[in-house]
Amino acid sequence: MTKKQDLRKKFLENRDKMTKEEISKKNKKIYESLINSEVYNKCKKIFVYVSMKNEVDTKKIISKGLKEGKIIGVPKVEPRTREMYFSQIQTLDELEIGHFGVLEPKKELIKKMESDRTTLVLVPGAVFDKNRNRIGYGGGYYDRYLGKHTSIMKTIGLAYDFQVIDAIPTDTYDIPLNLILTENNWIY
Repeated sequence: MTKKQDLRKKFLENRDKMTKEEISKKNKKIYESLINSEVYNKCKKIFVYVSMKNEVDTKKIISKGLKEGKIIGVPKVEPRTREMYFSQIQTLDELEIGHFGVLEPKKELIKKMESDRTTLVLVPGAVFDKNRNRIGYGGGYYDRYLGKHTSIMKTIGLAYDFQVIDAIPTDTYDIPLNLILTENNWIY
C-alpha cells in the first residue's frame, strides 16, 4: 500500500466510527457556515457530490440551493473513459444508484452542465491538508475534472476537522482546492 492508500484507509475508518449524533452536530455547523458565506451567496451554480454514508452531508445544501433558485449539478461518472461531468437536477428524486453505489442523475434525465465563474464546486475527500490538497477515493475523477476546469470556478472541500492534517503526499496531477470547510474552520 502506498502512503496515500494508507491515509485514505485510516481516515475513512475513523469517519465510519463517528456516531449519528456527532455527524449531525458537525454537519449542522458546516451547513450553517457554508450557506452564510459570501462564496455561497454569490454563486449561481453549485456542482456538488451527493453525500453517502458518513460523508459531510450535501443533501440539505442541494435542497437549499434548489429552493433559492441556484442551478444544481451533480456528478455523473463514465468508468469506461474515466471521465466525470456534472448534470443538472431539479430535485433529489431525479437520482438513482450509479457506479460505486453513488447516487447519480438518471440516464434519461442527463443534462450536462458547463462551469463558469459563477460556479461553486463542493468536493468530497477522505483526507485533506492545510495546503488545501486532498486524497479522494482513488478513482481520480475529481482531479481530472478540476484539472480541466479549476481556473474558472471556486472549489471547496467539505471535511470534518479530524480529516485535515498538516500535509499529505501529492502528485503532479493533484489539484489543490481554493478552500476547505470543516465544522470549526475555513482553510484558505
